[in-house]
Amino acid sequence: MLTHIFDIDGTLTKSGNDLWFLTMQELCDPSAFKALVLEWEAKSKTYENSYTLLVGTLDLLRNIENAEEKIFNTAKKLTLGLLDSDLVPKQALITLRQSIHACDLIVLSTANYVEAAKGFTAALLERQLISLYEYNRLVILATNTDWEKYSVECFNMGDVKIHTFYRYLQQEKYPLKVPDKVFIDDPQFNDASLANESLEVVVVDNAKNRSYKRNTGFERVFW
Repeated sequence: MLTHIFDIDGTLTKSGNDLWFLTMQELCDPSAFKALVLEWEAKSKTYENSYTLLVGTLDLLRNIENAEEKIFNTAKKLTLGLLDSDLVPKQALITLRQSIHACDLIVLSTANYVEAAKGFTAALLERQLISLYEYNRLVILATNTDWEKYSVECFNMGDVKIHTFYRYLQQEKYPLKVPDKVFIDDPQFNDASLANESLEVVVVDNAKNRSYKRNTGFERVFW
C-alpha cells in the first residue's frame, strides 16, 4: 500500500504564510492573541509550549459563536486570498495531485484545526485546482477539538503526527506500515516524527531547515 503524507503550512503554502496564525489573527482579539504569541516566541520550541499557545487561543475563541464553522469559513477565505497572491505554489499542487493518483492512501497532516484544513481543501476545490475525486481522496489528520468544552482532544504536532497516522491505519484496518514518502517543511520539530519514520523525505526549502539532511531517501525542493 503506497502512502504519501503532506504537511500544509509552509509545505503547500509559501513559507511564512501559516494558515493557523492567519486564521487566529482574524478571529481572536488582536491584542490578546499577539500577547500569547509573544509569550510563546520567548520560550523554547517544545510541544508543551505550543500546546499552551493552542489552549490560550481556544480560550479567546470562547466568545465567538459557531467557532467551528467560522474557523472553516475563515480558513477557506484566507486560502482563496493566498491563491490569488500566488502563495500556494503551483508545483506543490501538481505534486499533490500526482500523489493522489499514484497512492493508495494520501494524507494531509497538520497541527492546525481540522476545520481549517477542511477550509484549505474546500478552497482548492472551489477554484478547481483539484477535482471532486481528488478532494474526496484526501484524508485529513489534524488537531481535533471538543467545541462544547473548548478543549483539545488531539494536538497533531511533533511526535503526535506519526502516532495519529498509525492510529488511522489501525482504525481503517489498513496494513500497519511506515509512510512511503512525506512532504514537509519542519523536519527538526513539527514534522520530525514523520521525517524519522518515512522511507523518503521531501523537504520544502526554507531558511530554518537548511541544516537538515539525511543519507538516503532525501530530496530538497524549492517551490
